Amino acid sequence: MARPPRLDVPDAFYHVIARGNQRRSVFRDDTDFRRYIELLTYYQQRHRFTLYAYVLMPNHVHLLISPHHIRLAKSMQGLQQSYTQSFNKRHRLVGHCFQGRYKAILCDVDAYLLELLRYVHLNPVRAGLADTPEGYPWSSHSLYLTGHDSGGVAVEDILRQFSSARDHAVVAYRAFVRDGLPEGHRQDLYTVVSQRLLGDDRFVERMEKQAPRHPQKPPVKLHLDTLAPQIGRILGVSEDHLHGEGRSRAAALARAIIAYIAREEGAIPLTASAYHFKRDPATLSLALQRLEARMGQDPALVAKIDHLRRIIRRGAARKMDKQISKA
Repeated sequence: MARPPRLDVPDAFYHVIARGNQRRSVFRDDTDFRRYIELLTYYQQRHRFTLYAYVLMPNHVHLLISPHHIRLAKSMQGLQQSYTQSFNKRHRLVGHCFQGRYKAILCDVDAYLLELLRYVHLNPVRAGLADTPEGYPWSSHSLYLTGHDSGGVAVEDILRQFSSARDHAVVAYRAFVRDGLPEGHRQDLYTVVSQRLLGDDRFVERMEKQAPRHPQKPPVKLHLDTLAPQIGRILGVSEDHLHGEGRSRAAALARAIIAYIAREEGAIPLTASAYHFKRDPATLSLALQRLEARMGQDPALVAKIDHLRRIIRRGAARKMDKQISKA
């Protein structure tokens, strides 16, 4: 059964889980762990979402996040793709680092924020990676023990729920987390409605009403034989360069843009674009990941690609109108 689209509600509270592709490790050493945290901090500062907690496990990640003005999907796309690019470069790999779709559970913040915070911070202990949460370096738990916001984590917002006095709040928080040590896996924190909501019936109904609707545009009829040279001409890259075996950066970027637009506008799979350009699918996939990572940081590139998409969609619409008028 197909998964329903995510509910994208500004200021809502999400438990995000991103797993390694085919359950493989996504962090091989301390440098990998530190790099992910650096990128997480960067995107928190750039997109201004509220980050309540994180824990990085060897083959998956847990994040507790509330997005505000920028959609969660955009923040996660930038974070995951930027890390994948860094990971693949360090370890001389290609392809996806994480599974294609992360899990984002929209949770009732009043009922589950503290419970999830404790559960996430105790994850390394349940997995046998540390005896205490303090003994695991790759989570936000240690930041809470300082009593101050740090690394983009909203420590003080949480601690105020324990006490208005910072020192007392830290002591109460530590005791609260340690009280959860005897608990094992809590299936109730994953028992969701419609694969995406954690809360009672009233919460589910309220979130479904609040969620903005983002209708999917139907794919347009595109053919790579005409799409590729059209975009190539606009970008100033000849067909010979698009199909050549050289290492031209302009041609590589153009191929990635063509593959991206073909996928997004025409639902043309990446393998078809790779076959068209006589490229290895893994190589083109890596180029596409680099392109999407750049799009997360380069508004001018996003504007250029959006302009190209509008040109392609308008052209396809005009062609369809002509076909209908001739019928």
